[in-house]
Amino acid sequence: MVAAFVVGLVSGAVTLAFVLSMPADVPLFTVRVQSGLLLWLAQNSRLLSATVLALLLSLGTMSIIRNVHDILRMRRAISGTDVQNAFPLFQE
Repeated sequence: MVAAFVVGLVSGAVTLAFVLSMPADVPLFTVRVQSGLLLWLAQNSRLLSATVLALLLSLGTMSIIRNVHDILRMRRAISGTDVQNAFPLFQE
């Protein structure tokens, strides 16, 4: 759980640094096609990239928490204290 907390702090700092290092008026990419969707993507590319980065980092934090919980559950099952709930996929 401490690892997830540390990863959350580091990823928050990385996301904040990424957002603050970007100039607000310069897009990441430009498209020569004047389609409505592509024009909107080009205009909001900085905000969209920061949002995607934050979503990926939160997904990584959630996977760390889930792995820690799985390891703790397996450890309890090996010690014999929580055998019924240790492996829910293999219950009869």
